[in-house]
Amino acid sequence: MRIFKLRTPHISEEGRLFSWTSLIYSIGISMLLPIFPNFIESIVHSDVYVGFFYSAMSVSMILAGLVSSYFFKRYSRLGILYAALLVSGLLAMFFVFVNNFYLLFVIDFIRTFFVLFVLMSVGLFVHDFAKAKDLGKTEGFYFLFNNIGYLIGPILGGVITKYAGYEPVFVLSGLCLFAALFFVGHQHLLAKHPSLALPPCAHPKKKNGGNKIKRFFSNKNRIGAYLISISLISWMSFKAIFIPLFVVMNGFESDVSGVIISLAILPCILFEFPIGNYADKHGVRIPIAAGFLIIASFLLAAWVSPIFYLDALFIILANIGGAFIEPLHDVYFFKNVSKEEEEEMIGVFVTSDPIGRFIGPAIISVSLLLLPFNYVFVVFAGIFALSGLLSFMIKD
Repeated sequence: MRIFKLRTPHISEEGRLFSWTSLIYSIGISMLLPIFPNFIESIVHSDVYVGFFYSAMSVSMILAGLVSSYFFKRYSRLGILYAALLVSGLLAMFFVFVNNFYLLFVIDFIRTFFVLFVLMSVGLFVHDFAKAKDLGKTEGFYFLFNNIGYLIGPILGGVITKYAGYEPVFVLSGLCLFAALFFVGHQHLLAKHPSLALPPCAHPKKKNGGNKIKRFFSNKNRIGAYLISISLISWMSFKAIFIPLFVVMNGFESDVSGVIISLAILPCILFEFPIGNYADKHGVRIPIAAGFLIIASFLLAAWVSPIFYLDALFIILANIGGAFIEPLHDVYFFKNVSKEEEEEMIGVFVTSDPIGRFIGPAIISVSLLLLPFNYVFVVFAGIFALSGLLSFMIKD
């Protein structure tokens, strides 16, 4: 007799499917988090250049966001998801053969392009199968399973790298992306929803004229969602780039980076669903503003602290603030865009991701050029304090 049955707590079967897909995919992607900055540093031979490299990769994401509406109008979302998982998985494995800057740049530029298409496709699917009144709750569940993957992946990546080097991590990362592709492909989505085989333009839909970028930024609420997303992604960039460099600077190895990055996900797992549920009832303004102020407070504490282990604890606790924001920045966007505009507007909205990934690493690199290493903490504390104060001005 089956005593225990593991299932995602979604209202819809499709919500469960894409939550599991996100879990598998995020394990593969996050395995690279504790090792990739130091892998880049081993090729470019400078901590400063690592930040600039990540900023350069954001150009690929901006390009993907701007051309996404072209692809989403002409090809099915499901087909785009299959192709993006396949290509990003192959390129993750190809890092095994990288031994110079130019090859690293080309491969990661293309991989980053397709990674954004995976995120856009899955995000649209999650929203499409959610009821409007449950959007915050649904996004909370989705990010819960996404963050469970980010809890598992960095520990795996850090430990494997410590004992076996970079190459096995790259291979395993690619295999996880293939596993996500295999999982989605064997769920009979087309049999249950034949319309998924068609591009959105094949369905009757109100057409919108004019420049999509101009129309996006003509709405103050969408501008607010865009700026919130930039700030959130800057925080993610800080964790992805600065933490591994900070750990190595203090004499520790990649497994310690993996543990810190993984433990920093625990607040997201604990808080993101309750926060999404709260937002459905009370709005997003207060949790988003509070989230940025929490991040700023703990980064400032890490700057003041002279003890590495306290710094690590403060970084982990700062992610309580991230958990308040992460499931809501998409919710705030979707609440301010019509179904008819969704495919076009999301292409503009997701450019906030690469812009945040450009700004965050660039600030790290400039700070390292001009200030002592630990002052990166206080620089970002000031940025997120300002983001928190400005977030009080958004309308629910």
